[in-house]
Order: sequence, then C-alpha cells, then structure tokens
Amino acid sequence: MKKKIIISVFVILLLILLLPYLKRDMETEVLSDEVRAELGGNFIELSDGYTHYELKGSEEGKTIILVHGNAAPLITWDNNIDALVDEGYRVLRYDIFGHGYSDRPKLEKYNRDLYDRQLLELIDKLEITTPVSLVGTSQGGSICAYFAASHPTEVEKIAFLAPLFDSFNNAKMASLLQSKCIGEYIMKATGDKSLTNPKVLYSTDVKQELTEKLKKQMKFKGKKRAVLANMRGDAIKDATPYYEKVKELDIPVLLTWGENDKSISKESMGRLRELIPNINYYELKNASHLAQYEFSNEINKILIDFMKNN
Repeated sequence: MKKKIIISVFVILLLILLLPYLKRDMETEVLSDEVRAELGGNFIELSDGYTHYELKGSEEGKTIILVHGNAAPLITWDNNIDALVDEGYRVLRYDIFGHGYSDRPKLEKYNRDLYDRQLLELIDKLEITTPVSLVGTSQGGSICAYFAASHPTEVEKIAFLAPLFDSFNNAKMASLLQSKCIGEYIMKATGDKSLTNPKVLYSTDVKQELTEKLKKQMKFKGKKRAVLANMRGDAIKDATPYYEKVKELDIPVLLTWGENDKSISKESMGRLRELIPNINYYELKNASHLAQYEFSNEINKILIDFMKNN
C-alpha cells in the first residue's frame, strides 16, 4: 500500500513537471526580415534590434510619443493616436523591446537603460524635433520618467496614465518570475494564457477584442523570455528618484487613474501626487488599468486639453 502511494505521488509530480512541456507553445514563428515585410507597418533597426513603430501627423505639429507598458503593446493606443493627430499633433507610438512586433533581445535582464536607449535612438533616427511630449501608461510611465530625468532638455510635458511609480499589485508573482527555473516553469505553464488574457480591462467584450489582437503577436518566439528578462532587471523597481527629477524639471505633468485599476493602487498614486503637488490629476469612474484603450473618449479629451492648455 505504501509503495503504491509513493508511486502515485511520483507520477503526479512527474506530470506536474512535464505538463508545461507537453502543451502546445504559441510561440512558433521567428521575427525575420521576411516576416516583417509580410506584417507591413514600419520597422527601424536600432542598436539592440528592430523596433516596430507608427509615426503619423504633420511634420509641422508638435510631437507626442506614446509609450505602452508591460500589459500590452502599441495596439493599446489604437483608440488614441488618430484623435491626437486630428488636433494637429505629430504622434509616434512604438513597441518597446520584447513586445508586439519589436525584437526580443537575448539579454538576461532588461533594464531601464535598454528602454531609454531604444526611445533615444528612435527619436534620433526618425529625426524628431525635440522637446517632445511623452505619454506613458503603466511601466511606460516609469520609462517616460527615466527618460525625462536622463534627458531633461528633450521633454516638454509628460502625461502619466496609471504609471508604475513605487509599487504594483502583482509584486509577489513578479518575485516568483524573477527566480531562475521557477520563472521559466511558470511562464511555460501559464505564460501563453496570461499574456493573451488581459485582466486589466473593465468590460468583458473589450477583453475579448484585445485578446484576439494579442494572440496574433504572441506567436513570435521570445515573448515569454523577454517578459522574464523584464521582471529580472531594474525596470519594475521603485522609480521614485526619477519622478523626483521630473518634479525638479518644473514642466506640466498629468496623472490619470481608474477606480477599478487592479494593477496600480490608489495609495501609490496618492504618494505620487504628494511628490508632485502641482500635478494635474483625473480619476476615471469604472476605468481599469488600460483606460486609454477602453475609455478612450475620456482619456483623449483629458490628453488634448492637457497638451493645449498647460
């Protein structure tokens, strides 16, 4: 009897260990030159790899750069870019490394310098006139804060949409992903589902719509590895020092947050408001973490008013 129990336990443990490797992996294709040509859109080669981007609007207009976070790629700006272009702005959105159709550099850790270098080189190679206005959501917010702190003369205004500031609500899961082997196992077991099932939206219908878009981009190899590298770098750590430098720049700063945001807490946003007392703050009813995608009409009005009147 004891022997049967031991064998049963062993079999169960073996199945648990092997199950992720028996599942069908969504990552089946490589982002090659041929694939990029078929995908269409715009790609530019930077020092760390190719970046997928879209640049719209008159060259005479002031430039706004949209920086997405770790929840989803540049498609999360689908409902915002045209509204800003229609107001006369030149607007750039791009996939940060590891996301969308941008390359997934084979680095053990993705740090703030990687994302900063990507944005700086993108501005330079596209010959964008500075200073620019930055709009960053989630981790994109901390990327914007770091960029402004590192290149203060290049930034005119910043809009933070539920930005990563000093903490986020999934820190325990992040600490597991940071662990070698454990992180790889979790990503193998649950990565495909979790990275295509956005739990950062309020409406079920909008979740399904975004899920279908994410599945198309999940098929390219390196996405899950890139997410782990991001978790293991400094990019998701407390970014308070960079927001302090933003305050010292004395430029117009906007902050929005949705009352149903399960990723960034209201307490964290409260601490950011204390740090930058003159920040323009808007709290959106019902909105969740990706308010710019789901509540685009409200966000677009807030952004346009901020860009025009501050």
